[in-house]
Amino acid sequence: MSDANRLDLTRHVPGDHAKTGSPERQVLQRMAEAVGMDPAKLDEEDSLIGFFQSFRPDGRGLQGVFDEFPAGEQLHNRLDQLFAAAGDDRRPQGGRDAYFVVRRPPPLEPDAAREAAEQWLTQTAQLASMVGRDAVNERLGGVSHVRVLEGIAPKQPRQPEDKTELWKTLHEEVPQLVEAIEPHPPLASALRPAYYFIHCDAMLRDYLMWPIYQQACPVEDPFAAYFLLWRHGVKVRVFTEGQVDLYLPRV
Repeated sequence: MSDANRLDLTRHVPGDHAKTGSPERQVLQRMAEAVGMDPAKLDEEDSLIGFFQSFRPDGRGLQGVFDEFPAGEQLHNRLDQLFAAAGDDRRPQGGRDAYFVVRRPPPLEPDAAREAAEQWLTQTAQLASMVGRDAVNERLGGVSHVRVLEGIAPKQPRQPEDKTELWKTLHEEVPQLVEAIEPHPPLASALRPAYYFIHCDAMLRDYLMWPIYQQACPVEDPFAAYFLLWRHGVKVRVFTEGQVDLYLPRV
């Protein structure tokens, strides 16, 4: 295996935390054991991708994995929310979802959706300010209108020159904010790939992992409102600078 594909746990789980008996290493070993993986493979960067998919539909097999880790109970609580919203991977026409997909979202009132989006943007801007990303803070703070629509969300433009700066901020810069929190919590980097591939959604990942970071960051749960939108099946689109469009599923 090349060095590029190897996860250096002495870097991602610093100092004594990389030792076999540390709480962080024990968590990783329990994760490996839970899916029948050789713990020696934990040094591979992609070893935990698809980990959470192994426990659908209800996540019961995850019980105890994070118990001895600080904020472990909160991590389990958020995973319970995930499985409740999207644990069933069966498609209506047959087959299985590779990722966690909300198939039967509960309805959400337009005003509640707008309020959640505004809260998400405000708190994410606060996080950007805290980690010194002033341009991100300014662009998110410049959103003046959240429009709520209903129905199938149109696709975003594919060509870079057709994408708004606000869209680029949300999808290219916001996903890096949590990694800029200092001190960076032990274990977090090792878990990020597994959490990201739950839905290939960085903000969903950061909501589910936030208990790991909260002791190092005074911003209160910046992605909680985003998770509310996600579990209600709301799609976020940006076609105009300064405006965010929300598409609620038809009921």
